[in-house]
Amino acid sequence: MTLQQAISLVLGFAVTTLCNCTQPAEAQGKVPIKHVIIIMQENRSFDSYFGTYPGANGIPYGVCLPIVMNDAKKGCVAPFHDVHDQNAGGPHFEQAAQADLDDGIKTALMDGFVAQQWLVLNKKCHPNAPSCGGTRAGVLRHDAIGYHTDAELPNYWAYAQHFVLQDQLFEGERSWSLPSHLDLVSEWVATCANRTKAMSCKTAPDIKNYDKSTEFPWANLFQLLDVNDVTWKYYLGAGNEPDCDDGEMTCAPQIQAPKVPSIWNPLPNFAWVKSFPKSYLATHNPSLDQFLIDLNNKALPQIAWVVPADSYSEHPPNGVTAGMEYVTSLVNAIMQSPYWANTAIFIAWDDWGGFYDHVVPPNVDTNDTATPIEGFGLRVPGLMISAYAKAGTVDHALYGFDSYATFVENLFLNGTRLNPAALGNPDSRPDIRDALTSVTFPNGSTAPIGNLLDEFDFNQTPLPPLVLSAHIPTGITADCDVNIKGNNTNCRSAVVTISWAPVTGKQVPGPFVYHITRDGNELSQCTGTATQCTDKPGTGAHLYRAYAVNRENMASPVSAAAEADEP
Repeated sequence: MTLQQAISLVLGFAVTTLCNCTQPAEAQGKVPIKHVIIIMQENRSFDSYFGTYPGANGIPYGVCLPIVMNDAKKGCVAPFHDVHDQNAGGPHFEQAAQADLDDGIKTALMDGFVAQQWLVLNKKCHPNAPSCGGTRAGVLRHDAIGYHTDAELPNYWAYAQHFVLQDQLFEGERSWSLPSHLDLVSEWVATCANRTKAMSCKTAPDIKNYDKSTEFPWANLFQLLDVNDVTWKYYLGAGNEPDCDDGEMTCAPQIQAPKVPSIWNPLPNFAWVKSFPKSYLATHNPSLDQFLIDLNNKALPQIAWVVPADSYSEHPPNGVTAGMEYVTSLVNAIMQSPYWANTAIFIAWDDWGGFYDHVVPPNVDTNDTATPIEGFGLRVPGLMISAYAKAGTVDHALYGFDSYATFVENLFLNGTRLNPAALGNPDSRPDIRDALTSVTFPNGSTAPIGNLLDEFDFNQTPLPPLVLSAHIPTGITADCDVNIKGNNTNCRSAVVTISWAPVTGKQVPGPFVYHITRDGNELSQCTGTATQCTDKPGTGAHLYRAYAVNRENMASPVSAAAEADEP
């Protein structure tokens, strides 16, 4: 019995699974989907979020990962329930991916995650990196192999239960955020000898220390959509970038803004985009606020990519609660608009973030770098939300991020693929990713790529909206040392200061009364409208969670936890 099967017996709810039995769209009746929204979050593996979800291909029984590779005397760490809001994760550049897989070229043992995380313990955190101490605490816990459940992720698990969970979705590139986002919008990652000539580019998923003046001359989905008169926007949250430009765990913050090239915003550096007046970029690369404006003004494009700023990205050390609430607010807004009846929402995480996953990714495309496999990357969580979703299903079909492009092309372009030569801009990419029908694994076995249309039933009565709480207090911390913020292990003070962010928003049904629990018990001194309180918990490790109650006496779910360890 696997771990997730055991959890299924405890939770007791049924899960339907999808076979890989593709039917053409016309066999399912007229397709009512007019808008596709891709919400891309950051740095989580499938097992770290849904590894114990009933019916999913989750964490196998008996796993124990070595702390130091090839040294059994150093011990190993088994998967554990990680209740913390803040995690560390691990390095997630291309060499780290190969090391996590323990080769990944001819074999893939999937056993390097903890060892890779442990290697960074003695690396000095960048002095300007946020929550450096909290990151260290996660490494000490070996949280690369920790997993969350519905206790920390109630809304994500609710989406899985009511709509579709994908348990074989792989990042397009075996690398970090920039390659992943380049693949997401162009199905290729390359370096170019001549920044104006696509034929001078060669496959290279090892882009690091990103030069923001770099130009990408190859064909992309923006170009394909434009020439076929399909409307699109790439909405971007303003703030800090949600990743480091070398794929490491911590770095000094860098500014992210619409119309400015950055790790999560490669759009401005594509030659196709640069060929237009500045008004083109302003229209197609607006701020995240514009998404809600377009939603309210019935001006949503046919295709929308939605990308957060750092604080809502779930990129460690940012909290899982804040990211989940941000996504929930977007989904709630769509569900409460006229667009709910004709929109497909896809939610994914751009790379694995150094977190453990047990499923071997397939090998797609080779290159002549030190990491010769371009894709697929490691498995990440995937959700599909729609009024026509086959409710409560786990889709076991295999997908890459390029499957989103295939889905869009099938719906809006009569199956036209991103063919650079047909667009008048040929290049040397090894294949047309959105046209791939099968993949090969390191052991030589093959598997077909799924069809996202199989996740829909267009003949069913449309599902009702599932509006979920976006009022869980975020950013909970438990500080017990004056000079070490965020490092909640080995307290030197008997007094713990618990802090959290206020619940705010343009249409918040407040005021809210906040409640704090310590180890599951209410702390009466913390109940009120303040967002900070103190506690003297006594000896031992203590977990603090927060929830909010509105004026109608409706309580939110509880947040993930902050920890204080008292001597």
